[in-house]
Amino acid sequence: MKINGKLFDRLQAMVQSSPVFPELMEYRGRGLSDQRYRWDCLWAINSHDRDAWFDEVYQFANDDHVDAALQKITGTQ
Repeated sequence: MKINGKLFDRLQAMVQSSPVFPELMEYRGRGLSDQRYRWDCLWAINSHDRDAWFDEVYQFANDDHVDAALQKITGTQ
């Protein structure tokens, strides 16, 4: 996985504090995909913290790498 170390730890802390994070079963119950859930968790994070994180990550990674990190954090495929 390309996103690791402190950047992964920051993402994990932000996603786990996201208001969407505990709603995986609700998403599945409404027929929404796990990918939609992962990215909604990310976009529910306050924009200042999220944008600062993206500024660092997009210097060497892309959305596929971000999604791989989100999969690991959320335990989804």
